[in-house]
Amino acid sequence: MHEDEDNYRNLALSALFKGLIDCEFESDVAIEVEKDEILDAFNYSGDIIRSNLGKDRYRMMADDVFETCVRLTRCLFFPKDARTIVLRGKEYEITAEQQLEVLRRNVIDLRQRES
Repeated sequence: MHEDEDNYRNLALSALFKGLIDCEFESDVAIEVEKDEILDAFNYSGDIIRSNLGKDRYRMMADDVFETCVRLTRCLFFPKDARTIVLRGKEYEITAEQQLEVLRRNVIDLRQRES
């Protein structure tokens, strides 16, 4: 399973770095979200991580946003088996709805911490 985990993570990262071009929503995904919202959060958090500025907590929050973008991308644009992640050796099912909620909440927190 770890190979699938790494494979889907890499595919999602590649899709995000390419601007989600040619990515089509999976037919079983019922939420409405614009690709731009995901890309804005991905680029914003990536800029913070790359700049290596700010306190550790701020960079950790940016990393959370970044990884949530990757997980959300897996849920939205890849087959159902991409929605199984491995954390600390255990498998978990994730949903686009969960990931979008977490993403929106964490982006708000990150932007508030910035100001």
